[in-house]
Amino acid sequence: MTDTQTHDQRVGELVRPPARRVLWCAAGATALLLAADLGTRAYNHYDSIPTIRRLVNVDVEANLATWWNSTLLLAVAGVALAAALLSGRDARPGRLSWLGLAAATALLSIDETVSLHERLGEVGRSWKEWAGGALPTHAWVLPGALLAAAGTVCAVLWARKLPRDLRNGVLGALGVYLGGALVTEAFNGWALENGHSVVLMLGTLVEEGLEMSGCIVALAVLSRYVILERDPASGRAAVRLRGDWAPAEPRTSGAPERP
Repeated sequence: MTDTQTHDQRVGELVRPPARRVLWCAAGATALLLAADLGTRAYNHYDSIPTIRRLVNVDVEANLATWWNSTLLLAVAGVALAAALLSGRDARPGRLSWLGLAAATALLSIDETVSLHERLGEVGRSWKEWAGGALPTHAWVLPGALLAAAGTVCAVLWARKLPRDLRNGVLGALGVYLGGALVTEAFNGWALENGHSVVLMLGTLVEEGLEMSGCIVALAVLSRYVILERDPASGRAAVRLRGDWAPAEPRTSGAPERP
């Protein structure tokens, strides 16, 4: 076994199990929150529980579901910020790229709390008046889709600098997130406009589930790039980017050791 393989195995033993446990806990918390929404929704038909219902309702703001979604986005922003701080001058992606990712996910986290995207409804209604028609869904969907398309192009250009596994993982996470935040929510707007309450209920669960899952996928992917390991010299934990370590050069067979 080469020194590089030995080092990678040591990093895996120290880092990956704790990271896996955190990710599994995040996935479990997401599933539990979605189940709580569905369970309290069903129970509320038999006995009104407005306080508990509002606490876990994924379709309203300023509650536990909103906080959790915002927390997941901030976690992605935090990992991206750590990558920016650890990146050297010649790193690809560079610090500005990582800071851009951190800023974008932080903005999405703010949007979860104050619903910035719904302000685009005014733009959508203005377009409706100008064009004489509109999509049969939320008014913000069309301008939001244009912003999402621009963001996706930027993400693809940024991800080209990543190794293939990280590139595919980051773009996959973005696809899952947009599948909930844009595609499914646009469908939910259609269901709302046409009075399909059951479809809207299930669609809302799918929407929020995809958004949260996209964040968890992103965290799982980025945790393979921003790695926590133990410094062999001091014994303390250290955070490094994948590929930043310099394994010892293999000793030539028969070469005398230096004193």
